[in-house]
Amino acid sequence: MMVGLFVVWSNAFTAIKHLREVFGPMELVLARFLPVLVVSIICLMSRRPIREETFETIREAPLKLIGMGIFGVTGYNYFIYLGQSEIKPGAAALVTTLAPLFTLILAILFLKEKAVPKRIAGMLIALAGLFIVLKWGRIGMGRITGMENADVKYMLLATLAPLSWSIYTILGKGLLSNRSPAVVTCLPMVIGTLPLLLLATPAFFGKMPSMEPSHWFALAYLSFASTLLGFFVWNLALRYLPASSVASFIYFNPPFAAFFGWLLFGEEVTLWFLAGSAVVLAGLWLTQKRQGRRVPS
Repeated sequence: MMVGLFVVWSNAFTAIKHLREVFGPMELVLARFLPVLVVSIICLMSRRPIREETFETIREAPLKLIGMGIFGVTGYNYFIYLGQSEIKPGAAALVTTLAPLFTLILAILFLKEKAVPKRIAGMLIALAGLFIVLKWGRIGMGRITGMENADVKYMLLATLAPLSWSIYTILGKGLLSNRSPAVVTCLPMVIGTLPLLLLATPAFFGKMPSMEPSHWFALAYLSFASTLLGFFVWNLALRYLPASSVASFIYFNPPFAAFFGWLLFGEEVTLWFLAGSAVVLAGLWLTQKRQGRRVPS
């Protein structure tokens, strides 16, 4: 189940790059989540038990819901879109591998998860792989001139995305103990999207007639496959597994994203990039080896 999720999510980076030809970072967040807003409201209002759970959750945990909306909708997506203005889809995916480290730290602090040495060692190995790609993997798209270390600058901006996602994950884990994944998925997306409606200006909608069929397909993919389905599967796994364990599967993102970036856009995949990705995956193997359990398939 989780491997399939990251096949879907790794392609999201390619879709994002394609849509950045039309939209700015915040405009793309709005474009992605407008359809999600509509479907989420329908889902939350569809049946009486879900409606009751929705209003109960709003009453009991408003701050957690607002936090999930801010960090899971606006924060994560804005920083990953901004960073991907100047770095390759595969490199943007690799930056997200910082999320397991952030999640582990937050889970130890707030969820009282144990700091298992093998898991920590695996995450450090994965970080070493990230360093290899950052240092020698030719991560940039080469479109910035007159700015030293521009690629690194945008990589650092992109690292705020996994931090935002880690906060979303920790907040969601706290809610999933006694609430359904559907409500924990849809409700924060509604809350996080509503403020973005301020950006729904005539200028924003005026860009849509210029979109080609490939842009519409990429947007539908982001909204329905990557967001609605992807967030639900993530929260479903999070309900049954430790937060840091679920987050470790993010290490599948880089090789998938690099492959699809090469296949669809002809992005260069260097030996250093492949070597760094292999080290990242070795770290994933080590973090999961101790679990003695598998995510439901």
